[in-house]
Amino acid sequence: MRKPILRLILLLSLPLAADAQVEHLVIGRGGLDWRASSEDMLGLTDSVAIGSLQPIELDPLVNIAVGAPTEKGQSTNILGYIWGSDIRGSLSSGGASSQMPPPASVEDKAPWVYGSWGSANTIDGDVDQPTHSWVVSGYTFDLGLTMPLNRVVFFPPERGRGAAGPYLGLLFRDLYPRQYVISGSLSPQEFLSSNPSGDFDQVLSSDFSHDEQVADVRFQTQFLRFARVRFPTAGFIAEVEFYGEGFLPETRYTSQLLDMGEPVNFGRLQYDFEVYRSAGPGGEPVPAPDAPVHIAVEVRTGRDDSPLIYHIIDELRREEVVEFVDWDQAPRKLDSGFPGQKGSVQDDLASWSFWSVPHYTSGEGIRVPDGRQFIQVRAFITSEEVFAFGRLNSLSIEYSPLLANPLVGEVALMENPHPTGGVVEVPLGEPVTLTYDVRADFSSASQTGFDAIRLQTPEAVDFQRFEMGEPLAIVEPDSVTVDDHELVVHFPSHPVSRASNQPVRLTFATQVFNYSTLFEGEVFQIGGSNLPQSIDGGDATPLVSTDGLQVIAPVQRLEGLGGVDLGGRVLTPNGDGVHDELAVSFTLQGIEAAAVDVSIYDLGGRLVRRLVDGETRSEGRYRDVWDGMGDRGLVAPGLYLARVSVDTDLGISEQTYSIAVAY
Repeated sequence: MRKPILRLILLLSLPLAADAQVEHLVIGRGGLDWRASSEDMLGLTDSVAIGSLQPIELDPLVNIAVGAPTEKGQSTNILGYIWGSDIRGSLSSGGASSQMPPPASVEDKAPWVYGSWGSANTIDGDVDQPTHSWVVSGYTFDLGLTMPLNRVVFFPPERGRGAAGPYLGLLFRDLYPRQYVISGSLSPQEFLSSNPSGDFDQVLSSDFSHDEQVADVRFQTQFLRFARVRFPTAGFIAEVEFYGEGFLPETRYTSQLLDMGEPVNFGRLQYDFEVYRSAGPGGEPVPAPDAPVHIAVEVRTGRDDSPLIYHIIDELRREEVVEFVDWDQAPRKLDSGFPGQKGSVQDDLASWSFWSVPHYTSGEGIRVPDGRQFIQVRAFITSEEVFAFGRLNSLSIEYSPLLANPLVGEVALMENPHPTGGVVEVPLGEPVTLTYDVRADFSSASQTGFDAIRLQTPEAVDFQRFEMGEPLAIVEPDSVTVDDHELVVHFPSHPVSRASNQPVRLTFATQVFNYSTLFEGEVFQIGGSNLPQSIDGGDATPLVSTDGLQVIAPVQRLEGLGGVDLGGRVLTPNGDGVHDELAVSFTLQGIEAAAVDVSIYDLGGRLVRRLVDGETRSEGRYRDVWDGMGDRGLVAPGLYLARVSVDTDLGISEQTYSIAVAY
């Protein structure tokens, strides 16, 4: 479903004045309503403390697994999340060994049950019917999110008789399982393992001489998401019930896409967060700042009203970009896909930033691109104690008018301004001289310009010169400040403004110590009332052709891996038969058996595609191919990293190279 958009200009009386006032976008007390502005409120409620969010507290007397059914009759849990299961289990006949498979993946808010046939009937609230017409050997549950559990109950129907085989005519209530093992886990991998005869890592209770119809199994309260109820001797049951106490330990608030009305600059993130602890179920909470409760807030910004790109299959069975409404109306993709069917949904990395690094302290400056009209925020509240929780009263984000629009920067090696593929490659840990070009344009009279630049650097740089104009000419800056990770240049005697708009270049020497370094920067007005504005990577000058702020340092270690070759290192997966695939070739030398990993990453270090996953290989020449596909379909254009890693008894041999994807 497409993300909703909240247009702030209609809801907030926070005008962007031409005389530069820093304003605040507030969600919660004193601002937008939590629920009305939310895209998702996972495990949170705003009904306990007016104007505030806090985790839901479980009622120890209420079965977690059963909530009100939907209008379509679908089973839900107490949070209203719809249960998933393989319905074939309710429609087929078979013995205790018949098993339904687990789902393909684990998703929040998507509880699931699998195991013996009749799995969907374990959580339907019908205590008068058995889960299936044959005995069952057990079921595995995903509750949809982590819960503080302390009790599992299961029992056979009170009435009814067996209808077939050795159970014909026998009362269901007498055919309950005589043995059981109940286990729990927080691991999705364990849940997705379909081995019905095994138990999870935490065995909560077991009984191999069970002699009561109702199994009311109690254990110490603990955080669990997945549970397996296994019957070594099969029997009939009607329902499996789950109970708990305390507050949900992992909750999340995600706002709608917030429309600022026009592109703006963003400043600090502030929040009002309180920590409480109660003595037990339903107890009155008291402030507890020492309790192990934490909040992390992330932000992302975008240029348009959708962080996603939608595709349908075209006549040539390629993916074609379409509007959401067209994708939504297209039929679901089947097999390899046919013209007109839904294609992939990808992150729009060109128009939207990644989620920012988590903010654990109120008042921090948010590290997201400025000059964006749309913003989205999400907050994670976690607790390590059953009866401790956090209460979020408000979130506030500073914003102000732009200083310029657009504002782009471009970094390059001074001796190589036009590198192959536009990729700036430098030797790791060796001194290099870089140029940093900045170009501003002005689309509104309210954009006041700037007279200072601040760059984030990997170490203290050797500043060499400051240039302005077309052609570039050396200008003496008013001041230069260099510290361990920052370069600041002031030039109020030569400001950049609408009336005097000149390109700017900084030249400095430095070293890089990571395989990927982003030279982030911002401009600001000395003593001005506007917020600083971050510099976007882009085409800042025809004098260089990198169009970005990223510097790559290829990594090479040990001797076992050699001859790495990525061809032209440019991938254009557009189906024209030219550069549609990228071959990663390499040689293993002097190796009898080693675990090989070949993976593609984005520049943020996120795994995009694993071509080889720990495969054992011996010495020789190898070739692995990437077709531009990620886990969610064709990747977006941009720079990526190909990493070849070989793990031997002598250590790890690894090489990393940049790749350009364009189409």
